Amino acid sequence: MLRGRYCRVSDGVPSVVLLPGNMCDGRLWEGNGGVLLRVLEAAGWPVRRPALDAGSITAMAEAVLEEFPGPILPIGFSMGGIVALELARLAPTRLIGLGLLGTNMAADLPERAAVRPRQQAAVRAGKLEEIVVGELKPNYLGAANRNNQSLLQLLRDMALKLGPQVFVRQSEALRLRLDLSDVLPRLAVPVFIACGAEDRLCPPEWHRNMAAAASNAELHVIPGSGHMLPLEQPDELAARLSPWLKHIEGRMND
Repeated sequence: MLRGRYCRVSDGVPSVVLLPGNMCDGRLWEGNGGVLLRVLEAAGWPVRRPALDAGSITAMAEAVLEEFPGPILPIGFSMGGIVALELARLAPTRLIGLGLLGTNMAADLPERAAVRPRQQAAVRAGKLEEIVVGELKPNYLGAANRNNQSLLQLLRDMALKLGPQVFVRQSEALRLRLDLSDVLPRLAVPVFIACGAEDRLCPPEWHRNMAAAASNAELHVIPGSGHMLPLEQPDELAARLSPWLKHIEGRMND
């Protein structure tokens, strides 16, 4: 049973834990001069940006729980959202809330799982840039950003900085992940769910299903963005997130 007591101020100062997507680093959260980080920091809680470098989603979540003791507010994008759901499965009473951005609560789709071993083999053979530039990142952006060279360059740079070994580990973790569809119906804390209206990787319908499954969720489908919501529409995402954070803060003080 995931339901449990709600974290309060007496439990300690919570950490906001930002969980990045596949082959993204901390720069994911720095769109438009870091507007999203400023909103998060305004809540007065430390903001953490851990790397996700393990061979399974469960191992990634366990590493986060070990690194950041006490109450946590996980906000995960894409793969990071899957890790956030795993945190909710493993340690529901550690959470003061849950943020899910452009993500998926189900197991890997068969057609995506079938492609991952080929991509992994290509990356092991030295073709990381080819896979990232040719197959992955161009499909992530909304129409207005599809030819945004600075954004495409950032996506490329994040992936190349993380390197082939991280790609293979993350790809395999995504391929073998659990179906986490039973987590949200049993979770007591407030859930913030947002996606780009043009997200083709994790479409809005998936997010509507997550919101319907949760007992206490709010959903935002944000126009003008594809999958890379934190970078494509950081101002709009920050504006939607700010009142929700205040709600979390008020609830902790009740």
